Formats: sequence, structure tokens, C-alpha cells
Amino acid sequence: MAPAVLLTHHHRQAMRHAADRGFWMPLALEPAQLPQLRYLTALSPGQACIGALLEITAFEPWHEPGIGDLWLPFVGQWLHLPRPLPLGPRARLRRWLPQRPQQWAVVPLLALLAAQRLSDLAPQR
Repeated sequence: MAPAVLLTHHHRQAMRHAADRGFWMPLALEPAQLPQLRYLTALSPGQACIGALLEITAFEPWHEPGIGDLWLPFVGQWLHLPRPLPLGPRARLRRWLPQRPQQWAVVPLLALLAAQRLSDLAPQR
């Protein structure tokens, strides 16, 4: 299975805090997706590009009362991109990118590294 990046949404310091404590936040992921998810990044309001990813080292099951079973990503090393990846036109990303911390999207790592803009990876309507 090709490695993939988990795109999430959070405030601008969230990735630094996650790297410091060693884990992200529980998310409603599909168990079949877990083996491919190797990195994560959080997009914050006003952000113009992606400059780094956090390695996902493991997932632990997490039960949230009233919500159900979630997965807690543990994180490791930073992967700084060779060049910042601009997000591109917001209109193209509007319905595809996560808008709240509990939302997520998955992008193949190699496609993300090869893209000129993140919007190039958004599904066509």
C-alpha cells in the first residue's frame, strides 16, 4: 500500500504541540486506511502553504463516550518538504479540505510531493 498523508484542520500551533507531546487527537478513521497513513499535517485558517509533515508512528484505539470508536495517531519525526507546497485557489479546495478538527482527507504522499499546488490534487467536480 502506497504511503499517504492525513490532512486535518486545526490551529496554527497544533502540529508543534502534537510533536511535543507525541500524539495527535483521536479521529474517526477507517481501520483499513491505517496501514497507508504515514504522515499528517494540519491546515489552519489563513495558511497559504504546507511546509512540513509529521510522521505517524502508530495508531491506538480510542473510545469516546457518546461518539464511538476512534483512532489516536502517535507522531514522531518532522519531515520538512523540499519546498513549501502552496494550497492554491481556495474555491477548488472548499468542499474537499477539512474545515473542523474532527474532519480529515487522505492524499497519496508521492502525489503531494510532486504537486505544484495542493489544489491540483483536489477531486474534479
